[in-house]
Amino acid sequence: MNKNRFPSLFQTGPQKIFFFFLLMQCQGLGWAQTPQMSENNSCLLCHADMQEDMKGSIHAQQGIFCNRCHGGDPAQPTKELAKAPGTGYIGSPNKQQIAEMCGTCHANVEVMNFYGIRTDQLAQYKTSMHGKKLFEGDTNVAVCSDCHGEHDILPVGDPGSSVYPLNIPKTCNRCHGNEKLMSQYKLPADIFKTYQHSVHGKALLEEKDLSAASCISCHGYHGAVPPGARDVGTTCGKCHMNEKKYFLESVHAGISAQGKFSECISCHGNHGVQPASKALYDQACVRCHSADTPEAKRGGEIHQMLDEAEEKLRSATILVKQASIEGFFVEPEMAALEAAKTNVIAMAPLQHTLLPERISELHKKVVSAAADIARSIHQKQQFLRWRKLSLIPMWVFIAMMISTLWIKYRQLHSRSREKQDEKKKRS
Repeated sequence: MNKNRFPSLFQTGPQKIFFFFLLMQCQGLGWAQTPQMSENNSCLLCHADMQEDMKGSIHAQQGIFCNRCHGGDPAQPTKELAKAPGTGYIGSPNKQQIAEMCGTCHANVEVMNFYGIRTDQLAQYKTSMHGKKLFEGDTNVAVCSDCHGEHDILPVGDPGSSVYPLNIPKTCNRCHGNEKLMSQYKLPADIFKTYQHSVHGKALLEEKDLSAASCISCHGYHGAVPPGARDVGTTCGKCHMNEKKYFLESVHAGISAQGKFSECISCHGNHGVQPASKALYDQACVRCHSADTPEAKRGGEIHQMLDEAEEKLRSATILVKQASIEGFFVEPEMAALEAAKTNVIAMAPLQHTLLPERISELHKKVVSAAADIARSIHQKQQFLRWRKLSLIPMWVFIAMMISTLWIKYRQLHSRSREKQDEKKKRS
């Protein structure tokens, strides 16, 4: 080691000795290899343009360079020697080779354990539609590098990564928005456009809500498989747990189990899911039921209860707010209002039971609470009016007393002046 570059290391003291051995260990593990590997990497003589991409790559940061994926010996001074037989040179790997090559590290527990990264990605990939078709010989499908990149692979948590949550839809759209490619598989190429205008798409792409559902939330990522009709409910239920639970109590649950009804898609759609609206009762129900059937009428009954509950809550909210502005003490009414609001919120998932009697329980509580709030506020307003009216006689009495006192004062003042005038006359 150069003493001039690291003079402090050669000073005495236990801290200096410990630092020296720590540095040596880091070099042995590859933590300090980047400058050395860059200097001795003959690949860069021809592929200098790749070096800039590699700088920010998570692989380069971990000391993984050209030969780990492409083979060859980058320490050799010439291209011929670097690619010579025995160096393991493979050049540009094909898609099957890419999948297997990524798996040599990412399926290795001993390697990945230190980073907390799962080691079943390759196994999952082989069960996906992409993986199955690739190993059947279809090279159009996506492999690791199509999603994660090649030389400029960034960590998943990096906003610049192609697999960062906000970027996932656009990454998938590289292939699934290609009309020519998708036509070969009889798949639509407008899914991204549809998703953009959905409640999930707006939450993710416009509001930057990373918890919003994207492609991988429903289809998976390495083990990407389109959910079948019977699996959609389970997929949606990962986020919408209450809706899933209550749906299982509905008449539709049995039909869904037979594969004749998709518990979520049949009413809400898939890629273009819109915000939940009561208008669905007027739109979705009639797709399967005529307007005059008991089933359609049941939907209309539920719709009416939801409408009335929301209207009662809205009226009560306005009433409490106005009373607060007028200076009334409304803490009890605000507590009752919060309880009513909770019941209205609970009605949203509960409606998936399609049982009017279940929804009616919450509906009655909301209507009753709204009535109690209105009654309480009106009583306080009425009491205030009576208090104001009761003050009228008092003010009249006070006015009369003031008038009487004023008259008395004038009389006394007048007599006093008369006496003074008489004294002056006598004098």
